[in-house]
Amino acid sequence: MSGLSALKQHFFFMSVLSLSVLVGCKQEGTGPAGADSSAAANSQAWVATTGHIADALRKISAGTNVDIKLLCGPGVDPHSYSASTNDVQAIADANAVFFNGFHLEARLHDLLEHQFGDKSWAMATAFPADARLDWVEDGQVDPEAPFDPHIWNHLPGWSECVAGLIAKVCEVDPENAEIYKKNGLAYIDEIMAAHQKAVEEFEPIPQEQRVLVSAHDAFNYFAKVYGFDSIAVLGIGNDAEADVKTIREVAKTVCDRKVPVIFLENITNPKVTAALQEACSAQDWQVKIADQPLYSDDLGVEPPTDTYLGAFTTNVELISKSLNQ
Repeated sequence: MSGLSALKQHFFFMSVLSLSVLVGCKQEGTGPAGADSSAAANSQAWVATTGHIADALRKISAGTNVDIKLLCGPGVDPHSYSASTNDVQAIADANAVFFNGFHLEARLHDLLEHQFGDKSWAMATAFPADARLDWVEDGQVDPEAPFDPHIWNHLPGWSECVAGLIAKVCEVDPENAEIYKKNGLAYIDEIMAAHQKAVEEFEPIPQEQRVLVSAHDAFNYFAKVYGFDSIAVLGIGNDAEADVKTIREVAKTVCDRKVPVIFLENITNPKVTAALQEACSAQDWQVKIADQPLYSDDLGVEPPTDTYLGAFTTNVELISKSLNQ
């Protein structure tokens, strides 16, 4: 699906979803935002597994008394993250827990799906079924984790996840429903504006130059929406070692397609990208490593990359600058 067609299709989906949020958030006795001072005083404790989700919750709950605890902060890989004792206590004390799903948080699966399943909700629940990509490792789809979990890189799909999130937080805290609804729908508009800007940013890049080579397979949704071929050394899970054979095979593809730049990621070992560069050199192709990392499975520490849209826009600008040569 091209970026433009995805955008057009999205407006139809969102008109329906926005209506469901409006209806779902309407509660008896809930007035306009700010009309009831007791609503602002209502205290909530929410837990988010990733920065992308925590950022959405902050945007949606702005102006309310919500405490948001993030489990996987900057530099932490959600694929391999295990909950600490303090994390388990925070989850137990929380009013609600929000996680990505599609087995991104593999080591938290039982904790979130079973032990605290009654208060946990997965963003993937609202991701469009027709936009899902298979999670393929070693040529096979794992029946226990069949879908690629990096859904935040599909902005039209992620905006539908955010619409589902709005409805869920309204259910958790109906006293502040009007605020969540107003903030959340404004945030969806921001997401779709960033998507449209990305479509325009990539438009000058010829199709044959749209090859995105990264350390691990986190950008398949991004590639689908914006018309790139995504190539990675490591799999989707980011917890395997890169063997020499795989590096040589990826290097051959890079050399054959004369890819000018390969990309580091903020959570992967830079040795992976360096090894790929060396393998390309051995095959008589000099490929550069981008001077900044892509933000893949988590956000950055400093603005603007400490927010979901800031990290996304930084990625778009880096890819455009690197490949539009």
